[in-house]
Amino acid sequence: MRFSRRRSRRTAAALAAACLAAAAPAASPPAAQAAPAARPHVAGARPVLSLIVAQRVITAQKYGNQVRFDPGVYVGDARAPLQINVARRSYTSPVTVTQIIHLRGGRLRRRHLPAWVNDNWNGLTRFLHLTLRTSTGKLVLSQYGAFCPADGSAQKTGPGSPQNPLFPQDGCGSHDPFPRGEVWGIQRGWAVDPLYFYAFTNLKLGTYHATVRITPRYRRMFHVAAAQAVGRVTVKVVNGTGGGPPSRGPAASTSPRPLPTLPQVPLLKHPPRDVLPDLIPLPAWGIYVQHLPGSNGHPGTDLLTFNGTVWISGNGPLDVEGFRHDGSPVMPAYQYFWRNGHIIGRVRAGTMGFGKKGTGVWHFRQFAQYRLLKADKKLELNSGKVGFCIAPTDPIDILLRHSVWNPQNLGFGRGECGSPSALWVQEELPVGWGDTYAQYGVGQAVTINNVPNGTYYIETIADPEHVLRETNTANDVTRRKIILGGTPGHRTVEVPPWHSIDPEP
Repeated sequence: MRFSRRRSRRTAAALAAACLAAAAPAASPPAAQAAPAARPHVAGARPVLSLIVAQRVITAQKYGNQVRFDPGVYVGDARAPLQINVARRSYTSPVTVTQIIHLRGGRLRRRHLPAWVNDNWNGLTRFLHLTLRTSTGKLVLSQYGAFCPADGSAQKTGPGSPQNPLFPQDGCGSHDPFPRGEVWGIQRGWAVDPLYFYAFTNLKLGTYHATVRITPRYRRMFHVAAAQAVGRVTVKVVNGTGGGPPSRGPAASTSPRPLPTLPQVPLLKHPPRDVLPDLIPLPAWGIYVQHLPGSNGHPGTDLLTFNGTVWISGNGPLDVEGFRHDGSPVMPAYQYFWRNGHIIGRVRAGTMGFGKKGTGVWHFRQFAQYRLLKADKKLELNSGKVGFCIAPTDPIDILLRHSVWNPQNLGFGRGECGSPSALWVQEELPVGWGDTYAQYGVGQAVTINNVPNGTYYIETIADPEHVLRETNTANDVTRRKIILGGTPGHRTVEVPPWHSIDPEP
């Protein structure tokens, strides 16, 4: 079980023990080229973690057989930032966990942590121990859980705290199974709530005592005093009023964000390499067969459903912008290039079109392509997905030199991809971040009614029409092996691991 949260992106992630909370807003420059904020001045060489109890007594309301409450026990950083980098050099290399210790004068020291601390990219394994007892001392729950310092629940601990969190707030572990580099951290003056709306079932009315502890091996690892490693809260469970349990955090705003005003910039014949992005497709994942039942004698449809991610490495963000011309439903698109927070030029790059029947968002039509290949790598079928609203949904490697820790916006839902009446649309993908699309339903997933059983490959191609400028085009294609079986209406798919990663049933 995990005490961490992972942000829902384009497809809903499975809820863990804690419910989702909205990420604290973080300011960033208009382009995704912005570097992480400067390291704060620190008073000592090592972080001193502590548990901070918001209130000693809380009331939890019961609805039906469910009780959900937030104990309000925060993990805070009392003296210096806690920063942990999780990375692998390649998909065949082991994952390393390194503590970055901030010293006086901006100096850094690296401390390699044992591999067992990494809970499969979901945080620090078995970091916390939660117990719940009745007023008579009877044990109701004893549960260990992982702790994600980047779960989006960070709050200031006092009026002198920095205005915005320094470290990423998008959770631990990418939405897809192929992250390369992440930063987990707690800034001095901020604290993280790992138990936001913890859920219980069949909990009777009455008084309980919740105790949260940092486990002994982490107390030793991070120099946590015994008194600072425990938080106690009295919980009074009462019948619920007000029509239902508390919500799982505020919904994302649906109002469009204002697009930045861009200056006139020159067309470039040869954009410099030091500002170019590198588009890299990841292997397909979340692969399964979906059957849509037929009617009136029709046998139905078998669909090969999967997720595809394209991410950005290289020297700069991908910034694609479309401009309305003479009321046309198709926008000419341009790729813009940034250096030190300023646009230096642009090139013509493909087109944007709006969603079907006047609904949806503006899609950049040349971002990626998905194909089903036979065992001999020859084409079997194309995916129907041809357009993409580009937006960061997954951190893939935010340890890269030009990466951004906290993009201005994550996913869609805030107007990033324009309205039907838009004159201009800007779609961005910062360095270190990926854009994941779920290929499901007729028109996107691959219809396999007439595809024989056997071995195939799902091929993902970035920039299939070669309209974008990037540092490297040799890595624009990746393939994931699958094995189709079964009978019509009951097709199956077997997905072998990719470099020992992501074995799928």
